[in-house]
Formats: sequence, structure tokens, C-alpha cells
Amino acid sequence: MNVAQIGPVYVPHSVESRGANPTVPDLSKLPPRPAFAGFWLRAVAYLFDTVLISLVFGLIASFYPSTFIKFPDATAPLSLASLPQLTPIAFAITATATWFYYTMFEASAWQATPGKRALRLYVADMNGQRVTFARAAARNLAKLISSLTFLVGYLVAGFTEKKQALHDILTNCLVLRKP
Repeated sequence: MNVAQIGPVYVPHSVESRGANPTVPDLSKLPPRPAFAGFWLRAVAYLFDTVLISLVFGLIASFYPSTFIKFPDATAPLSLASLPQLTPIAFAITATATWFYYTMFEASAWQATPGKRALRLYVADMNGQRVTFARAAARNLAKLISSLTFLVGYLVAGFTEKKQALHDILTNCLVLRKP
């Protein structure tokens, strides 16, 4: 039997030519890998986005106050009921627009909301690829579950191996930090 029948044969380098193995790349020359974004980074990004959304809705509501805010009777005694309250239509508009805001930004080429982008965070699937609009929409709907568990669904991100919140686990998503 000759070598051509067996296939390629590994011949080790001679003692004189030993050096770096060409099949193992030098780790310092590899691009840095993204890291998982922890709970506190995500919380700061969420706070940034919440302030941004609140400013936009506050500006819009100032032009149409009767549509967004129900003012109580001025003669009513002072209590929580006497404070201005959101109308049901304002709640529906705010909830829908907020869901759309997060979904569109996370499914875009940015892969992040402005708050996440400011902290160099981005949303990806389990392979590190951009999420589809459907997955981003499902992820943001699953945030309801994270919220309805007294926010424990968000706190899970501080304790899981890949720093995933409950809504990330349910939709197979990761929040990563660019190096």
C-alpha cells in the first residue's frame, strides 16, 4: 500500500524547523469576542431608553393633553384619585409605541436601541447573528412575562451563565457587548 492510497500523511516538523504551529492561530491576532452583557449594563440602557421615550411622549402629550391625560375635578378632596391619570387610549398608544420602538431597533442593522447602542450592547440570536423582526417582536412581548413576575424575569440576567433574562431564554436571544 502506498501513501497515495491512504491519503494525506502528517509528517512532523524536524527539530530545526519547530516553531509556532501554523494550524493554531496566534490568539493575540484574533479579533476579540463579544462578551455577555450583564444585568447592570442592561438596566442603564433601559433607563436611557425609558427617558428618551418619556421625553417624546411628554412632548406629544403636551400638544393633545385631553387625549392623553384625564384631569380630576378641582373640587375633589386631595387623594391619589385626584391626581392626573393616563387615559386608556394613552396607555394603549404608549404600550404599542414602546413595543414597536424596541422591536424595530433590535431587528434593525443596529441590533440595539439607542440606549443599548450608547453602551455598545446589541441583541443577537444564539449564534451571534441579527434577530429577525418576528423574533424581536416575540422577545419584546415576552418582556411582559419578565415584568409580571415582579421583575424577577429581569433579575435572572444577573445569575445565568450567558446573562440571559427570562425573555431572552424564552426567545433564544443574547444581549452581547462589543469589545
